[in-house]
Amino acid sequence: MRQPISPVPFLTQIPDWRDHKRSTYPWNALWVVVLIGLMAGPEYFLALSQWIQLQREELMQCLKLQDVPRQATIYRFFWKLDAHLPQLKAALLAWVKQQCPEMQDRVAVLAGDGKVLKGSARESQSALSFLSVFFHDLSLTVTQVEQGGRHEAKALQDLLADLNTLFGESWLLTLDAAYTEQHLTSQVIAAGGDYLVPLKNNTKALKEWAVIAFSYPTENVVVDIEHRNGEVWERRTAILTDVPEAIRAALPDVKTLIRREHRVTRRNGKRTVEVRYAVSSMLLTARQAEDIWRGHWGIENRSHHARDTVLHEDRCRMRRGAQGRAALNGVVLGILLNHSRSLTAVVRQIRVKPIFGLRLLLPELG
Repeated sequence: MRQPISPVPFLTQIPDWRDHKRSTYPWNALWVVVLIGLMAGPEYFLALSQWIQLQREELMQCLKLQDVPRQATIYRFFWKLDAHLPQLKAALLAWVKQQCPEMQDRVAVLAGDGKVLKGSARESQSALSFLSVFFHDLSLTVTQVEQGGRHEAKALQDLLADLNTLFGESWLLTLDAAYTEQHLTSQVIAAGGDYLVPLKNNTKALKEWAVIAFSYPTENVVVDIEHRNGEVWERRTAILTDVPEAIRAALPDVKTLIRREHRVTRRNGKRTVEVRYAVSSMLLTARQAEDIWRGHWGIENRSHHARDTVLHEDRCRMRRGAQGRAALNGVVLGILLNHSRSLTAVVRQIRVKPIFGLRLLLPELG
């Protein structure tokens, strides 16, 4: 694991929006208490404030406080945070960039996908949703944007400048089939990055060209075989760099055509075969194509699913303050994953003994 960099000094650069005549807690201490509270995985803001009160003595001792924030303070914090999302975004981008300065010298592989805050739905209003980008190397959501009623693909342009700021022109973004169109992939290229997108039935003509192209033998193939509970999973990935002209004309700068065949042999001998196709604007080997395409689902398995099942993001019924909480959950999850892959265990540990989480947030505590 890498040496952690605390997000607290970056977050406290956000101007203190409180009335200083009525402020009881230091600005940095308030941020620490909120973050450690989120690490304990509360379902609601009320549960968060109740956990803080339950751990009052230890938090006061570790942080040298006279008292800890109460329920009203916690609610006001998240309400105000939603009004300062641009400042929050700038602080988090600065934190991410500090953690990976060397990324300017190599390609950063990122995954983009939509996330719905189901608990924020109301009878007259649809649930809040956003497009987020996950950086596999840091297990971290590096940026996200609220869709504001748009299709998630239409929010892409709002994030591309952030990726250029963080990674220069050395990044590749994997996306789902909703992005397999010229306008959206052109935006990625214009921002200095590369893309990998699948060819599915929404691009039926392009998929048919891919099938034809791979009807001829190819030498650049990689095969992975995995045994799971008596089943055999075989993944066979092949690439072509001689891409059909029809695909080149439809999508910008296509350099690699990918075919991925997934065979599963069940314990009863039954076999299922699934074949998928994708294209990338980066020149890839079969090994790179397999690793990058398979890794795309890390955003769902290691980020979105974990935020719902471990940090209980989906259960929070609050609409006001939900966006700020979602952004901070991405921070918290990145810190926890840097410490351990057993998220449930470490969250339970922090829930009982906050000092374990405080040491992750504030390395100087030892």
